Amino acid sequence: MNTTMNRRRNYFINKDFQIRFIQRFLVSTTVWAVAAAAFFAYFAKRRLQDALYSSHLTIKSTAELLGPSTLLAHAIALVLFAALLAYAIYALWKKLSVPLYMLKKDLVRIASGDLVNDVTLREEDEFQKLAAEIDEMRKELRRKLVRIKEKHADVSTAVSGLDRVLLQGQPVSNQAESIKAAAARLLEELHAFTL
Repeated sequence: MNTTMNRRRNYFINKDFQIRFIQRFLVSTTVWAVAAAAFFAYFAKRRLQDALYSSHLTIKSTAELLGPSTLLAHAIALVLFAALLAYAIYALWKKLSVPLYMLKKDLVRIASGDLVNDVTLREEDEFQKLAAEIDEMRKELRRKLVRIKEKHADVSTAVSGLDRVLLQGQPVSNQAESIKAAAARLLEELHAFTL
């Protein structure tokens, strides 16, 4: 088998884009952790100050005193983290959806028989390697179909020659051999496709 056929293709997202996404994720988780700690410290400090200045407050445990502050701090930090994560996912979706839509459109166009127009993406889009491979596929299909059309034209020419010979009442053995050879060449080109 051809070693290029067995070689694994790498169609993953551009490494720079992956690094930017990971950085955004790390920043958002760090912001979440810092925000949770800051909110907790703020609410705990307020609750402790209230406890110190309120003589009528009876405290049975620190969980009773700091539990509500902890839950509030984590709830606010979670909302902040969810917003940052939603933004990171939206940015990823926005960056990937346009090139994927364009590739899908190009594949539909190729499937409908348009082998003339190139498959290209904008320079800043992801999936450049995949687009280049699809365009190579399109070019190879076009080359094969052009050869099939040429072989078909050879068969048509041989059949026309046979018609002329038949109308003139001449022997047809040479023309039959010509048709047979042209048909064999056409069949050879068709065998390039696995159906």
